[in-house]
Amino acid sequence: MNELLHSPKGRVAAVVGGCLLVAAAAWFLLVSPQRAKATELESQLGTSQAELAQKRLALAKPSAAVTIKPSDLYRLTKALPNDTGMSGILLDVNRLAGSNELAFRSIAPSSPVGGSGYLQQPLVVVVQGRFGNISRFLGDLRNLVAVRRGRLDARGRLYSVTKVDMAAPDDGQKFPVVQATVTVNAYAFSAPVPAPAPDPSTTTDPSSSGTVAAGATP
Repeated sequence: MNELLHSPKGRVAAVVGGCLLVAAAAWFLLVSPQRAKATELESQLGTSQAELAQKRLALAKPSAAVTIKPSDLYRLTKALPNDTGMSGILLDVNRLAGSNELAFRSIAPSSPVGGSGYLQQPLVVVVQGRFGNISRFLGDLRNLVAVRRGRLDARGRLYSVTKVDMAAPDDGQKFPVVQATVTVNAYAFSAPVPAPAPDPSTTTDPSSSGTVAAGATP
């Protein structure tokens, strides 16, 4: 054995064997664990991509199962009642005019206008008072229904203001007291009207048609 190691061929073989042993040790200690880790990461990446695809599909087609709390339904009903309810509109306008120190002169409704799932009730409201108070009155009227922190906040019916005309008061008071004629829309819920079903008496019976097929005996 010693003679083999002292010979040139023996020393070369020993060096080569040592290199192979070091390479094998490096493989098992360094390369193999990293490959196993890479394989595991690739598997995790594939799983994550599949989960992401499922979530995107769920967002594109949201589930119809929506949980509605009783408080949410109450706020919706308050914002959009089932009818125009002129008595409720009068109470809203009179209350907001009084809280802003305005004189509520008159209100004149016109014919409601139907929309897709709602009714729009046009109104002409006349109030009188200081210019700044009228501005706050209009803001309070619009803000009876608002979205605050992602939730519907309904403190009354939904209104929109489409026109405001200012004029001098009839009783001779001077600016900053003015008389405002405000065009307002009040909204109410309206269920869609289903299409009428066809009248069976007006349908054509093929057996009673005057057309006779070729080769058939009339």
